Amino acid sequence: MKQTLTLTIPNNKIYVPLVIDFIKRALQMTDMQRDNLLQMTAAATELLFNAVVHAYPKEITGTIDIDIKFLPHGISITIHDMGLPFDFEGYMSSKREGGIKRIKNYIDELKFINFGKRGKAFTIYKAHPIDFSDIPFHPYSDLEDESPASLKPASIQIRDFEEGDEEAISRLIYNNYTYSYYKSLFYYPKKIQELNESGEIASVVAETKDGEIVGHFALVRVSGSNIAEIGVAVVRPDYKGKGVMTSMLSRVEQRAKEMGLNAIFGEALMLHPFSQRANLHHGFSESALLLGMVPNSVSLTDPNALQTKRRSAVLIGYKILKRSKRRRVYIPKIYRGLIEEIYSNAGLKIEEAEKEDCAKRSLIEYELSPYTQTGTLLVERVCGDFSHLLRHYLHTLYKKHVDMVYADINMSGCTLIDETVKVLKEEGFVFSGVLFFRRGDDDYLRLQMPNSDNIEMKQIVCHSQFCNRLLEFIDRELELF
Repeated sequence: MKQTLTLTIPNNKIYVPLVIDFIKRALQMTDMQRDNLLQMTAAATELLFNAVVHAYPKEITGTIDIDIKFLPHGISITIHDMGLPFDFEGYMSSKREGGIKRIKNYIDELKFINFGKRGKAFTIYKAHPIDFSDIPFHPYSDLEDESPASLKPASIQIRDFEEGDEEAISRLIYNNYTYSYYKSLFYYPKKIQELNESGEIASVVAETKDGEIVGHFALVRVSGSNIAEIGVAVVRPDYKGKGVMTSMLSRVEQRAKEMGLNAIFGEALMLHPFSQRANLHHGFSESALLLGMVPNSVSLTDPNALQTKRRSAVLIGYKILKRSKRRRVYIPKIYRGLIEEIYSNAGLKIEEAEKEDCAKRSLIEYELSPYTQTGTLLVERVCGDFSHLLRHYLHTLYKKHVDMVYADINMSGCTLIDETVKVLKEEGFVFSGVLFFRRGDDDYLRLQMPNSDNIEMKQIVCHSQFCNRLLEFIDRELELF
């Protein structure tokens, strides 16, 4: 025998008695002894109470799913929600008492599953009777946090990541994006810990004097280059506008210097000018405007952000940490003015490379991003009749049904850069900008082409004059197609 009963309710306490009665009546359909029935009901009540009251932030309305399964050798009850991430192992190994820990004494098995962007679930199972009828049970939760956000500058400590911070970071992501954040691995607390331990990311957190994590900022290392992206920047909503983000960014920059990075860069969302202002304030220079980079599934809880159902743009800003010698690059004539200004804004001096005969074959690759549903052509070197090869890889990306296609041209290795740009423009590509140290020590010219009608072109906010110039230039090029 294997049958399932399912009930879905809003996260509202008024529905708890209804669910408890549902569970009792379902269990009464079995031959379970009265004591076991009460124990199973009490354990389910504890999980249900935690889910209804604490799974979702108070300003978010969600649902709770309850599944009761009649199995050949027992009964299981699963409580599933799409609420805040939870570090089950960390909680169970902590010194906290009662709550979920006490449930293990009442049933035969307790399981927790983190489904990532599909939420989380607790399952209790009972196969054999346990006599604990003399133990009173009152459902409560020791996870609740009723403390107000009384913030004074001196009460916030900016520090590097420590083991144990991972669950709070996942919850911050959730509080800002619910489950719409496209870098979904940050919904897994253990993954955050592993990435920090391996050095792939370097997290910085903002902690209150009471030990609460209310902010997160990270350096995300770029594979194959000595640079890092600054990102995954979130602040608990009730602490926004109090300088927490700025303080974390200062520490992130310091960490990048300690790590000996050549540069750091950030992607500022163009639905909101705040991140653009913050980057400029910290000495970042704007180098590229990327249309359609952010999936339309991403939604901000910030009421000041523009809302769109289309894929939105980001503005790339770099801060050069190690001043190198003159950058020897090939510059296409059609974009010379803009490119020279981008280098000048970054404080880099350029020397135009002399044209050379190419004795090797063209080298073109492509990359796919599952997070953003975008594809990128990597044009490392072109020689002779390269147009057929370039178009071959481009149409390979078309077949992948990506929403945006980018083309990154190695400005140090692509001697036929004018011809390369010409072919790409014939396919519909327009200017995007320059990516410094994209691979190794080389800079890349980025072009871009929308491959979908779902690209936001109107709801774009520019904070600086140069950003507006980039946007106007890109708009003019798009009008030609």
